[in-house]
Amino acid sequence: MASARSQTASEQSPLAETLAAFKEGYGIESHAEFKNNHGQDNLIDYNPMKLSTFRVCCLSKGTVLRDPVLLVEQLIITSIFGIAAFTVYEGFKMKGAVGKGDDIALGKWLDEQEPKMRAFAMIMTGLAAFLLSFYTSICVARWWTMRAGGVGGIKAATLDLEWMLCQNVTQDEEVLSAVRRYGRTSLMLIFLWRQQKLDNLREELLQRELLTDHEIDQLLKWSPNHCYHETIWAWQGQIIAVLYKEGKIKSDELFRILLKLCTDGRQAVQLVHTHLAVRVPMQYVHVLGLLVKMHNFVAALIMGIIFGIALRERRIIICIQTFARTLILPFLFNAILLINASLQDPFGGEDSDFPDFAYQAGLDKDCKGFVSATRAVPDWVAERSEKVNEKANEKV
Repeated sequence: MASARSQTASEQSPLAETLAAFKEGYGIESHAEFKNNHGQDNLIDYNPMKLSTFRVCCLSKGTVLRDPVLLVEQLIITSIFGIAAFTVYEGFKMKGAVGKGDDIALGKWLDEQEPKMRAFAMIMTGLAAFLLSFYTSICVARWWTMRAGGVGGIKAATLDLEWMLCQNVTQDEEVLSAVRRYGRTSLMLIFLWRQQKLDNLREELLQRELLTDHEIDQLLKWSPNHCYHETIWAWQGQIIAVLYKEGKIKSDELFRILLKLCTDGRQAVQLVHTHLAVRVPMQYVHVLGLLVKMHNFVAALIMGIIFGIALRERRIIICIQTFARTLILPFLFNAILLINASLQDPFGGEDSDFPDFAYQAGLDKDCKGFVSATRAVPDWVAERSEKVNEKANEKV
């Protein structure tokens, strides 16, 4: 009986897994997680499975499909296609002296040129696709560097600083709170800089409880030409220096490590600032954009001519092919250009950019978690720690 039940359970297991996979890929749940931030939804996470099935055809929120520029570009291309198709369709019966005095129909001449026009369009498509792929790899690499080395570096430096101070130096809440607040402020100042909100700096920082009024006054004493998000790490270094002078940092090696964490945090901010302030060379982006627009124009023109010829001769399949190519290829190339433009500045506040509030909350939560973990160690560790402290006090 038991073996029969286990066999039944094993037979149902693959079915249950199949149903779970089907639900994950085709379920009605949202494809992504969005959270509202000051009236705007920001992308927090997404489900790759829903983007790998035909469900992707029904999704638009958080994607490039919501970009109005893409629609305008597509309308322009479709208009060029329509004008070319209409012109050829109406002028199909015209006679023209083509070649060495041979008077042949314009339609026949255009029909003979169709293979050459298709070959030319394919050459431009291949070149544009190659350069776009290279450009995309650069932009994605820069985006990931800012996320991993920049945002991740700021978080790592702040967390390690908080952890090591709490465990080895002091558990003074004023010190620990300042360390995590200054780290979070450094990250937030990058978002405020890119979203052009530095004019409302006091309001933004007070609203998020990052700095006090006095600390903001001290911050604003610096020259406006300085990078607030980078130079604020001088406060972190000053905290370490004061603790060392007070004798709470009892080891020169520990002092060196803590200072290294401060410099690591500053370098992470500098990495982000460099990638945001210095873009991909403009000449390359200009030529690439020009090539893509030329390709789209030529493709629409050639496909429109072929469409006009095919429509006059009632070749419906050719009409569908040419119109579909005019829609699909320019759409993809324009979409890739727009995505790459967005990837170059993921701190701008768009719905698919880095969510500043999520990073702030995550950094604060993780720092407090390390402090709580340090204070809530297992009993055997706490007992040994007390014994060590008692021996140290006896020596003193």
